[in-house]
Amino acid sequence: MSDLRIDLSHYPERFKEDSRELIISNSVNFIFGKNGTGKTTIANEIVNNFSGFYNINTFNGFDGVVGENYRLDAVALGTENAEIQKEINTITEEIQEISNRIVKPEDKRENLFTTYEKAQNESSQQEKEIERFYTKSAREIKNKQYDNISIAVTSYNKEKFKNEISSTKLLTDSEIYEKRQTIKAEEKKITIKKEFPEMNLAGFLENTNEILGNHVSNHQIIDELDNNTDKQNFAKEGMRIHKKDTTENCAFCGNVIDKDRWKLLGNYFNDEVKKFEREIVQHVGMLNEKLSIITNLHEIDEAQFYPGYRSSINDLNAQIRILKEEYKGFLNILIQKSNNKTKNLFSVDSELSYDIPRNFSEIEMQYDKTVIDNNNFADQLSIEQEKAKTELRLCEIKKLLDDFHYSEKMIKFNHLQEKEKEAKKALDSDVVLLNSKKVQVNELLAKTKDERIISDRINKKLENMGVSSFALELIVDDEQNQKGQYEIKGYNGEIRHITQLSKGEKNIIAFLYFILSLEEVRTDDRQQIIVLDDPMTSNDDTMQYLMIGEIQKYYRRISDGVFFIVLTHNCHFYLNI
Repeated sequence: MSDLRIDLSHYPERFKEDSRELIISNSVNFIFGKNGTGKTTIANEIVNNFSGFYNINTFNGFDGVVGENYRLDAVALGTENAEIQKEINTITEEIQEISNRIVKPEDKRENLFTTYEKAQNESSQQEKEIERFYTKSAREIKNKQYDNISIAVTSYNKEKFKNEISSTKLLTDSEIYEKRQTIKAEEKKITIKKEFPEMNLAGFLENTNEILGNHVSNHQIIDELDNNTDKQNFAKEGMRIHKKDTTENCAFCGNVIDKDRWKLLGNYFNDEVKKFEREIVQHVGMLNEKLSIITNLHEIDEAQFYPGYRSSINDLNAQIRILKEEYKGFLNILIQKSNNKTKNLFSVDSELSYDIPRNFSEIEMQYDKTVIDNNNFADQLSIEQEKAKTELRLCEIKKLLDDFHYSEKMIKFNHLQEKEKEAKKALDSDVVLLNSKKVQVNELLAKTKDERIISDRINKKLENMGVSSFALELIVDDEQNQKGQYEIKGYNGEIRHITQLSKGEKNIIAFLYFILSLEEVRTDDRQQIIVLDDPMTSNDDTMQYLMIGEIQKYYRRISDGVFFIVLTHNCHFYLNI
C-alpha cells in the first residue's frame, strides 16, 4: 500500500514551512489538533488530491448525512437523501417565494396576484361602463324618430350599434333638414318639364338696326317742315288729332285748315311714310310680345323636387332672374329705339351696338339634368329613404359618442387592457416557474432512497446504549412517495418536531448512519479512504462512548488497503479511540 502524500503548501498561513507535506502510511490514523489548526483543511485536501484515484468516504458532521424535511417535519436519512433534501429545501423555499408572489395574500401587501387582480378589476369596470353605454345608446337609437318615422329597425341592438361606430359622422342643420324631408317624402316624379323661351336676340338687334338705318323720301316740299324733325312730328301729330274738315281750326294757331293745306300735308306724309310706320309698329309689337314672355317667365318650382335637389334649383332660379333682367333690358332698349324712329322717319339713325345676352340653353341643360336625377331618385325613393335614415342614425350615434367622450374612454380601456395583459404575463410567468419547480421537486423525490435497514440498526444501537430520548420512525404513507424520511419519536411515544432535535442528537444519527453504511456491499473497486473530520460535536458522555465504541469496532476489522483517518480536537475522545 503506497503512502498518501498530502500537499499543504497552499496554506502557508496555517502550516509551517517544514510541515507543509503530510505523509500517511498507516491504515489507521488519528490526528489531534485544536480548533483552527487545519484539520478540516487536511480533510478537504485528501478529497481534492485523491478523489480521482480512491473511493473516499468522508464524515464531517450531520449536514452531509441528515437533512431536515420541513414539509413532513422529518429527517432525511442517508447521504443521497440528505443531499436531495437540501435541494428540495432550497427549491421549496423558492416555491414559497413564488407562491408569495402569485397567491392572494391574507394581509394588504401587494404582489403579482393583487397587481393582476387590480388591473383586471379596473379593466373590467371600464369595460362594463362602455358596455352599459352600448346597451343604453342602442335603446335610444332604436326609439329615435324623426317626424314619427323610426331611423332604426325594430331588431336594432348593441351589436349593431357597435358595428356602426366606425362609420359615424355629424351632419349640419341643413343636411339634417334635407334628410328629414327625404324620409317623409312622397313620390315626386316630374312628367311635364318646364319650357324656356327661345329668342333670336341677334335677329332682333339686326332688324332694329335695319329700321334705324331706314328712312322715307319727301315728295312734297314744305319749307317750314323741311329738315326739322320736331316740326315734322308736330305736323304729323296735328294731322292725327284734326279732322280733315275745312271748317276746323288749327288747335295751335287757331286758323282754319283749308283743303289745300290738307292736300299739301297729305302729299308730304304719303303712303311710303305710313308703310314705314306700320313696319315700325309691327316690329315694336313683336318686341313687346317677347318682352311679355320674358316678364311672365316663372322660376322653377322647387317644391316639385326632392330636398336634395333644391340647392341646385335655387342656383338655377338665380341664373333665371339674372338672365330675365338682361333680356328685359335688351328688349326695352330695342323697343325704345324703335319707338323713337317713328319720330324720325325722314332721316337715318345711328346703329345700335349692344352685348347680346346669352340664351337659356345652358340653364335648360342643367334643369334637364336635375329633372333626370330627381326622377331617378323617385325611382329609388325607398333606397334613398333608407340611406337618409342611416345617415341620420349615424349622426345621432356620433352625438352620443361625443357626449360620452367615447374616444377618451376607449383609450383608457385599451391602456387598462394592456396593463392587465402585462400583469397577467408576469403572473403566468411565475405560475410556469412554480410548476417547473414542483416538477424538479418531484424528480428529486423520485431519487430518494429507502434506508429502512440502516435506520432499524441505528434504533437498535441507540436502544442498546440505553438512549430513549428519541428513535427514528419511518414515514410510509407520504402522498409524494418520498423515501428515506423519518419522524422523530420521543421517549413517550409522541412525535417530536425536528426543530427540537439537538446538534448532538443530529450528529449521532448522522455518525451511526455513516459507520453502518460503510458495511454495505461496495460496488467501487478502488482503494478506500475513510475520513472522519471532527465527528465528536455537542455529544454527551453516553453518545461519546457510543461513537468511540463504534469507531473502534470498525477500524479493528478493516481490511488491508484501506486508509482510516480520524481528525479531532477533543482530547478525551482522541485518547479513548
